[in-house]
Amino acid sequence: MRSTPANLLRSLAAIVMLTGTVRAQDKSHADLDAIRPLLGRYCVSCHNSKKAKASLNLESQQTLTTWKKVWDRLRSHSMPPSASAQPTLLERQRIIGSLEDMFVQAKWHGHPDPGPLPSRRLNVRETMNTLRDLAVTNARPAARKTSFEPIKDGRISLYRMIPPPEHATDFVARMLPQDTNDGGFDTIADNLSLPSFLMEKYLRVTKVLLDDVYSVKGREKNGRYNWTLREEVDRLEKGPSNGMTPRQALVKLLQSFASRAFRRPVDADEAERYAKLFDLAQAKGENFERSIRLPLQAILVSPNFLLLWHDAPRRILQDKKSPPVEPLNDYELAARLSYFLWSSMPDQELFKLAEKGQLRDEKMLDAQIRRMMSDWRSRDGLLHGFLMQWLQVDRLERANPDADKFASYFQNNLSEQMTLEVMLFADAIMVEDRSIVEFIDTDWGFISYPLAQHYGLANFPGKKPSPNTLPNWYRVKFPDKTRGGVLTMGKMLTGTSQSLRTSPVARGKWVLETILGTPPAPPPPDVDNVLREDKQDVKALTVRQRMEKHRADPNCASCHRLIDPLGMALEKFDPVGRWREMDQAQPIDASGELIDGTKFKGIADLKAVLVSRKLEFTRAFVEHMLAYGLGRKLDYYDAKTVREITARVAADDYRFSRVVMEIAKSYPFRHRRGRESVD
Repeated sequence: MRSTPANLLRSLAAIVMLTGTVRAQDKSHADLDAIRPLLGRYCVSCHNSKKAKASLNLESQQTLTTWKKVWDRLRSHSMPPSASAQPTLLERQRIIGSLEDMFVQAKWHGHPDPGPLPSRRLNVRETMNTLRDLAVTNARPAARKTSFEPIKDGRISLYRMIPPPEHATDFVARMLPQDTNDGGFDTIADNLSLPSFLMEKYLRVTKVLLDDVYSVKGREKNGRYNWTLREEVDRLEKGPSNGMTPRQALVKLLQSFASRAFRRPVDADEAERYAKLFDLAQAKGENFERSIRLPLQAILVSPNFLLLWHDAPRRILQDKKSPPVEPLNDYELAARLSYFLWSSMPDQELFKLAEKGQLRDEKMLDAQIRRMMSDWRSRDGLLHGFLMQWLQVDRLERANPDADKFASYFQNNLSEQMTLEVMLFADAIMVEDRSIVEFIDTDWGFISYPLAQHYGLANFPGKKPSPNTLPNWYRVKFPDKTRGGVLTMGKMLTGTSQSLRTSPVARGKWVLETILGTPPAPPPPDVDNVLREDKQDVKALTVRQRMEKHRADPNCASCHRLIDPLGMALEKFDPVGRWREMDQAQPIDASGELIDGTKFKGIADLKAVLVSRKLEFTRAFVEHMLAYGLGRKLDYYDAKTVREITARVAADDYRFSRVVMEIAKSYPFRHRRGRESVD
């Protein structure tokens, strides 16, 4: 059957049917029985058979999915409401722990549950990188040799970092609509369907690619790129030289190209179907170029190229004996690794290992993950793909400080400088395999002259750059806890501010979402969540005083008691990230008390508190990266994996590489639900 958009959509609809129901095991009853007195004391008064708020009746039997929602609310301290009796910290931890123990025991038809493997299209970044590796680099390994050690006077080498190398297929990002990142990342399958209107855009993208292949750019031999696809079609046009007939050579080229594009072996019969498109063009009198473009373009708009895991649901549906859970085959594992670590297709080495059936060997898998992390393409996957999205840099870029009040912000191009500060810091943690806890606090960072002036850093080693030149970047050691880690970087502080004032709510929300992994619930639809600025007193009140007025509304207090203290800890940073001591001619009070009663005096204290709770941060970091790597939002069946990875990362001094290694070797990363899920 031809792969039309309609057929593709039907395939996607069939994937939805793969989700089944999971029944809790007997142990779950014991877990629930242990905490029922606590649930009765703090929850059942609002969630019972007569008064089921939010349609939740905890007196009746609930699914694990429902208990996951309860677990989320308790973990984020959004329930019970602030006006209700509150469990002690130990009681809350006991409820959360018991529910998590119940999730850990959950099975999928008697097997550990890897969760669904939903089919999804390649996102824009992945499409751009995959087309590059298909047509230009031929997916050759490219070891990365990057060092962040100072080379002179504290300066670091910016080779192939600033400015970044030209991307051979960057036109893709201009031609395809921007991906949404609901769920935090652009890899989440729920956001990556393939509606029919996108097919026309993909056709245009592939046309531009093949135009480039046949342009002067594609003929370059000693330029920046080799354009290996052009070399292949040129050899075909000249005629085979190894005893093959022209027809055999055509099928072989298409078979090789389709195998790489589809990320799996393509046999001669499948390649022959694409070769017939060449025949049709030739029969109409088209020249070689127009004829060969047809099958190449057909391959690049096939669901086998545009979709990841496209074949899996169909194979499961056809195989009546498919087990409830099955491991990914070597080719699927190669693709999962490459799109996790590189945001691109597997390279030649991964293909060869998959062909030999060796990739699932534990030692080989370990070696390949390490090799892939040291490849240049890890910047595409782990840095720009995961870390920059985890830190919400794209959203923070939307900051719009007042141009009159903060003119130097625009004059010195500080938005770009702040983005580079984040990128270099995150990249160094990855390249040097440092502790992920340093994202919270550390005594080092990378600063340029414009940022040093903006931050007011004393003893900065650099000099003012010459006009129209890029400033050098220096690795510096901060004298105190005012700077260090991502919380006090200008990009985060500016991106979570209003145009004229700071926003403790936005800053606190960012900390909850990014650092703690416990995003607050959205405000109720009938609550005015805008911080009103009364014209009569706005000049006299500090931000803290205005926030206190806002919290006086009982409808607002519940969420703000969780968010505001985190944001107020950063109040000594102004709307563009500069340190200050005064607001509205009054000393700034940056002290606060967290939801659990922990008190702090300012940002240095808050960072110390967060570092002391590094296991909580590590768990949140693992959850973020696991969701990115699996391409789906996490659920109760992922609790066991998250718990195990967090413990292993802690045992290895919280090293960045350990997080990556454990996720890539984890059970849900290497398995999928099978046939029983659609019975």
